[in-house]
Amino acid sequence: MKKFVMAVCILLIAGSVSAQSGSPQFGLGLNVGMVYPIVQDDQDNGSVIGFKVMYGFSNFIALEPNMSFVKYGDPSISDYPGLFDGLEGSKITSYGVDAVLGGSFGAGGINPYGIFGVGFYNSKRDQTDQDVTDFGWAGGFGIEIGFNSQFALDVRGKVNVVPSDGGGSKKSAAASAGLNFYLGSK
Repeated sequence: MKKFVMAVCILLIAGSVSAQSGSPQFGLGLNVGMVYPIVQDDQDNGSVIGFKVMYGFSNFIALEPNMSFVKYGDPSISDYPGLFDGLEGSKITSYGVDAVLGGSFGAGGINPYGIFGVGFYNSKRDQTDQDVTDFGWAGGFGIEIGFNSQFALDVRGKVNVVPSDGGGSKKSAAASAGLNFYLGSK
């Protein structure tokens, strides 16, 4: 709960800063890609699809509330024959907020940026009745290639880290590409 309150406070502070720096710009984005588990034998590579709403405070800083759906592939471990036979990969639904630093939010050209975000990750595996929601964080880099002030191609890579109760964590890397559509004027 403390982490959620902290995230809300950051959003409020960022909103007050944007009110002082001129008119904000809004956008919508859709991305698809691949997700790769890091040091997880119970998952295999899978797919990700995500949606985001972008709120630009300036050409350099933006917040992206987002939602992603991940479907991991079925595990295949040759070291332990029979152990994971028939086990399906997990389904992850994440809800988060990413801070985007860099880029130029809706301007044309090639614009690199960095990402840091927090969110809730809900992991489900139907065969084992697993249904767990944990708080986690993400970081990464991306490049936006703006066609004009309204449309851009967005290519990004992110690493997601979700700590678990036992002291370990689930980690994955995602590579995705998508389109951003910007609303409002620059």
